[in-house]
Amino acid sequence: MPTIHDNPIRSEWVNKISGLKSLAEGHAFLKNFRTKHVSVFKTDFSLELDWLWIELKIEEKVAVLKQAEFNDNQLLNHCTCGADAQTVADQALAAMAACEDKYEAERIHINFRLACKPPVMPVNFFLDTDRQLGTKLMELRNTDYYALPLEELRKMRGVRVVTLQ
Repeated sequence: MPTIHDNPIRSEWVNKISGLKSLAEGHAFLKNFRTKHVSVFKTDFSLELDWLWIELKIEEKVAVLKQAEFNDNQLLNHCTCGADAQTVADQALAAMAACEDKYEAERIHINFRLACKPPVMPVNFFLDTDRQLGTKLMELRNTDYYALPLEELRKMRGVRVVTLQ
């Protein structure tokens, strides 16, 4: 019996995901998917209704591959690409500490989330690093950031408004 989640797009992606056989392959697949379909910098808008569900299914597969290939120490201390999680976190925090521009700080924070959101980085490193990056971002934004009129804020950020007919 079909469910609400059955549609041709999701079925196509489930088949692609089931073909992932190694953690390295899964990591690259997830990273590419997030870059193309997930971020505010995405380049492909074809999955507007299904991207979140598809990302979840990829994350599930990567988590299973990670559990199969990593030992306990690696699960707690390494990213799926094999990098030391503390080193990756320290690099993101150093970039944010050196940043003085709120828009660049946003980019650092967004890129960190895209690259490291679990299951890529262990949760124990991701959550604390994300908190510290967000704290610095809010300090740079200051209290008047959202006091700007919407049109002025869009102009400052270089936003192009797209409307659907």
